[in-house]
Amino acid sequence: MHLEHLCALDLEYDGDFHYVSPYEGESGIGWGVGGGTATGGRLRGSVKWSNQPTGRGDGVMLPSARGVIFTDDDAEVMFDLTGRTVFVDKPTGETVGRQLLMTLFETEHESYAWLNNTVCVTEGRIDPERLVTHMEVWLCQSDLP
Repeated sequence: MHLEHLCALDLEYDGDFHYVSPYEGESGIGWGVGGGTATGGRLRGSVKWSNQPTGRGDGVMLPSARGVIFTDDDAEVMFDLTGRTVFVDKPTGETVGRQLLMTLFETEHESYAWLNNTVCVTEGRIDPERLVTHMEVWLCQSDLP
């Protein structure tokens, strides 16, 4: 198996991100919506998305984001991001969220229909202060005959 770069996603929440933790501990659920951009040689355009992550008691977030990329050639490509965000302190004292996600795409547009049968690995980082995320999306390509 090898990875091929598909695109970068730069995402930002529109307005507030809401999080409730109604029970003991840090576990809870969140919700927010946002916009952004997809840039890459094979997939590019503007993005609208929403996220309903759950939070574990140890502070790890489990994103559940869905959205649509409106490509420059008028296609609509839906995406689904799931995985983990672990918050770590950098040597500078700044906290950053490191993400490892699985991404699936679906579309009816002929030019992007090949995405319907792919699985992608996405790594990202989130600035927890500004709630801005940068992600790199990689196609998983099988080497099996």
